Amino acid sequence: MVVGGGTIEAPDSVGPGWRRLRVQEDGAGHIVVLFRLAGDRSDANIRAFLATLDTASATPQNAVAMGGPEVGDSGDVIVRLEPGFYVLGCVRRGKDNHRHASAGEMKVIIVRNTEPDAAHSTAPPATAEMRLVDFAYVGPDKWSAGSQTLRVENTGTQDHQLRLVRLRDGSSVKEWLEADDPRLHGEAVAGVARIGSGQVAYLPMTLAPGSYVATCLIQDPRTKAAHIEMGMFRAIQVE
Repeated sequence: MVVGGGTIEAPDSVGPGWRRLRVQEDGAGHIVVLFRLAGDRSDANIRAFLATLDTASATPQNAVAMGGPEVGDSGDVIVRLEPGFYVLGCVRRGKDNHRHASAGEMKVIIVRNTEPDAAHSTAPPATAEMRLVDFAYVGPDKWSAGSQTLRVENTGTQDHQLRLVRLRDGSSVKEWLEADDPRLHGEAVAGVARIGSGQVAYLPMTLAPGSYVATCLIQDPRTKAAHIEMGMFRAIQVE
């Protein structure tokens, strides 16, 4: 999938099963999420979903967030697709505070009602696992350096994300959390974008040794506080 210029180029339809979402962006900082929609595949249903997504902090009730690459101009996630219809859209807000998806940066994708073929019938092997709960990360705090595939499961009741930041040498998690500009103390290197309750995604990534922090910036629908402000962050050491 290619994202840029206010559009998303992607196949009109794909087969079911475990599918790799590979996104190539134009450098403008998009955040592309795949949503599974309920109901009919009518223009009215899609317009209603986009309108609600544009104004709400949570995923609309007629949809489930499946995840997407969270960080960088290119990235991959692997998710399990059931037959049905989906909307791939950019949830980043522009200068007008509207999400890019509401201005047309979206694509409707049909998952065909067939059996998964052999190549997509099983999940990829995971080298580590992380559970997302309300409001914490549950998993090992030491990971191995190098290429790996992280299994990410949201067992909470709200949407969550996994945004992985590598701290700069000499910086601490406390300094990163308290900084007016956190980028002075760390750089986001990988992640899984918004993922709904009960969903699983696999994140292929390559990590250099160092100190990292996992964090969630999604807003709590009731308080409007970011989940990181509610304690959803975790220090991780990569060795």
